[in-house]
Amino acid sequence: MNLRKISNWLIKYNLLIIIICPLFGKVGNDTNSSELSELQLAKRDGEDFEKLAQLIMPSVVIIDSVDRIGRKGGKGTGFVVSPDGVIATNFHVIGEHREFNIRFANGNSYTPHSILALDRENDLALIKIEAENLPFLKLGDSDKISPGQAIFSIGNPLGYSHSVSRGVIAAMRELEVGDGRPLVQVAIPIEPGSSGSPTLDLNGKVVAILAIKSGGAMGFGIPVNKLKNLLQNPNPIPFNKWLTIGALDELEWKSIMAGNWKQRAGVITASELGSGFGGRMLCLSEQKPPTIPYELEVDVRLSDDSGAAGLVFHSDGKNKHYGFYPTNGSLRLTCFEGESVYSWNIIETVQSSSYRPNQWNKLRVKLGKEGRITCYVNGESVIEVTDQSLKQGQVGLCKFRLPTAEFRNFRYAKQFPSSLVPNKTKQQIKKIMKGLAKNEPLSEENFTRLLKLGPFVPKVLLDHATELEKQAKIIKSISKEIKEHLAIEELAKSLVHDDESSVNLLRSALLISRLSNQNFNLSSYLKKTENMAKEIASHFPEKATGEEKLKILVFQLFQEMGYHGSTLDYDHPSNSYMNEVIDDREGLPITLSVLFIELANRLELPVSGLGLPGHFLAMYREESNKSPKEIIVDPFGGKIISRLEASEITGLRLNDKDFVPASKRDIITRMLRNLIHTAETRRNSSDRLLYLNAILAIDPGDTYIRAMRAMVNYGEGRFTESLKDIDILISENPENPEMAPLLEIKNRLIKKKSSD
Repeated sequence: MNLRKISNWLIKYNLLIIIICPLFGKVGNDTNSSELSELQLAKRDGEDFEKLAQLIMPSVVIIDSVDRIGRKGGKGTGFVVSPDGVIATNFHVIGEHREFNIRFANGNSYTPHSILALDRENDLALIKIEAENLPFLKLGDSDKISPGQAIFSIGNPLGYSHSVSRGVIAAMRELEVGDGRPLVQVAIPIEPGSSGSPTLDLNGKVVAILAIKSGGAMGFGIPVNKLKNLLQNPNPIPFNKWLTIGALDELEWKSIMAGNWKQRAGVITASELGSGFGGRMLCLSEQKPPTIPYELEVDVRLSDDSGAAGLVFHSDGKNKHYGFYPTNGSLRLTCFEGESVYSWNIIETVQSSSYRPNQWNKLRVKLGKEGRITCYVNGESVIEVTDQSLKQGQVGLCKFRLPTAEFRNFRYAKQFPSSLVPNKTKQQIKKIMKGLAKNEPLSEENFTRLLKLGPFVPKVLLDHATELEKQAKIIKSISKEIKEHLAIEELAKSLVHDDESSVNLLRSALLISRLSNQNFNLSSYLKKTENMAKEIASHFPEKATGEEKLKILVFQLFQEMGYHGSTLDYDHPSNSYMNEVIDDREGLPITLSVLFIELANRLELPVSGLGLPGHFLAMYREESNKSPKEIIVDPFGGKIISRLEASEITGLRLNDKDFVPASKRDIITRMLRNLIHTAETRRNSSDRLLYLNAILAIDPGDTYIRAMRAMVNYGEGRFTESLKDIDILISENPENPEMAPLLEIKNRLIKKKSSD
C-alpha cells in the first residue's frame, strides 16, 4: 500500500485532518473538518500538505560533521526551535567535541556559536548560531500522540537533503537500548542522515526527533517533551571550548581573516577560503619574535599546487605583513600593505628545481638588518632582497585560495644550527646502503657505522627512500598503463568476427570489468555461468516448450537465485562490472540483460537484447510456421512484460523499430558509455579516459567519443594527445562549420607549444 492509498484510507476514517495552524508567526486557515466533504478533504490532503512541507522546510538544516582526524564525516539533520538561532538535533549527530557546521535549504551556512545544552542520556543537543528572525518549528505534546496518528518528517536521509517522508505513529515503546526510557515508534524509514529530523503532526508541530533505525520502514524517535525539558535548562559551552579535537591552542596561535585552522598530531591544517582578498587567511604566533636579526622556518605541503601557503613575518595582526610561499609551483615573496589587491606588492617570484610539488617543502626566511630578507626552499637560497616597507611585527602562517595546506615544525630563533648534511656524510651513508639494493640485509656492523655518523642519518635515509618511492610510483604507473592497453586490445579483438553469432557476449562484457579490476579469473566466471545454466536446465520438464523454458529461466534467475536490479546504489560502478554483478546478484538493466541473454543462449533459447532509450530489455523470439512468438523480459524488474509496459517504463511511444535486436558490439559500447557517465558523476577523470579509449578501440569512427576524449585531455593538460584527436576530427570533416571550435582550440594549442 503506497502513501497515497494510506492517506486516502486515513481520510475515509476521519483520521487525516490537515489544518495549517500558525507557523513561523503567520496565521493559517482554521476550518472545521466536519464541514468539508470527503472530496474536499482529499484535495486538501494534496494541496495543504505540500504547502505545509514548504513552510517547514526553511526551518530544517543539514549538519555536516568531520571525524577525529578532520576528514569529511557524516551528515545529520536538525531544526530551528527559536528565531534567535537555536537548533535541535541528536547528540550523536554532532559527536563528542567534533567540528560541524549548519546549512540551511537556501544555502546559508553557519559555524556554531555555542553548544547551548546537552542530554546524552536522551541523545539530544541544542546548538546556538548567530542569526536572527529565523523561521522556527513549534513543539507539540508527545504525551498526547497515539498509535495510528498521521505524521511526516523532513530530513537528509542518505545525503538527499530536505527529503519529505510520511507515515504514522506505530506505538510508544520502552527499548532495552533506551534503558527503559520511552521512545516513539514511527512507521517512517530512517537512514544515515535522518538522525535529528523533526517528526511532525499534521498541524506542523514537532512530536518527536528521529534517532534510531530499526529495520525496513520503521524506526524510533525521542519524544519532543524531552526536548522541552532541555530547553528549560541551558548550559552554554562556547564552540571554541567545545572543540577539543583539532582546536588551535589559544596560548600559541591566533587566527584572523576566517578560514579553518586545525591542529592535530603535530600538524596544522588550513582549509576553506579566508575572508581576505584571494582567500587570504593568517594564523599568527602569540609569542613575540626576537629582535632582528632572526630567522623562521616551517615545512609546508599543499594538497594542490594551484594553492599557496607559507610563512608570514612583520605582521601588524591585521592586513599588513610579508609572506613567503609557494604558489602555482613557483616561490614568491610579497609585501601586503592593506586589505585590497592594490595594496599588494609582489617583490619577487622565482622558479626553483629544489621545490618538490605535492610534497613537504622546508621554507626558511632570514631577516637581517637594514631590511635584508633571504628566502630558502629545502636549503637552497632562492630570493635575496632589501625591503623596508615593514620593519617589525608578529610571525606565523598564511594560506590563499581554496586548496588545503599542511604545516609542521614551525619555529623561529636568532639563528638555527645548520641542517645541511655534509657531502662526505651523504656519500658514506649511500655506500653503506648499496647492499640493500641487492636485497641483502643490513649487517650489524653497518648498522653501527650508521649510528656513528650521527643525527644526519635519518634525514638522508628518508630522502633516499623518497627518491625510491618516486621511481616505484613511475614504474607502477607505466605498469598500469600497459595493463590497460592490453585489456582494451583484448576487448576490441573479442568483438571482431565476420559472424556476430561467434561473439561471446559474456566474455566481452567480463573483459570490460578487467579494464578496472585485474584481480579476477575470467574463465571462472564463464564456468560459473555454465553451471548456472545447467542448474536452471535441471528444472525443465521433459518436452517443455521454448516459452515454458523461458518462464522457468525467469523464475529461477530472479526468484530462486535472487538476481535483482540495483535501486539504492544505481550509479555504482560495480553494477557495470559483470564479475561483480554475478557475485552480488545485483546490477543495471543492461548487465542483468547480458547475463539473462547468455544463460538463455546456453539453454538454446533465442534471446537477444533490446536497447531502448533509457532502459535495456531482453526479448525471446520463436520463429514458427505460424505467427512468430515474442516475449519481452525486464531483467531489472525480474519479470515478463508487454510492449505497452515497455513504453511505460521508458516514457516513450515505442514502435517496431525500437524492438529490433541490439548488436553485441552496441551492447558492449553502451555498457562503456554507462561507465563514462559513472566516472563523470564521481569526477574520476582517469576512469573516464580509460572507457573513452576502449570505445574508440572498438569503433575508431565514433566522432562524438573522439571529440569528448579530445576535450578531456585538453582539460587535464595533455595537449599533445588532445591535438591528435582534434587533427583526426578536422581531417575527416574539413569543411564542416561545426569544426570551428576545434580549429580555435587547435590554433591555441599550436601557439602554446611554440611559446613553450
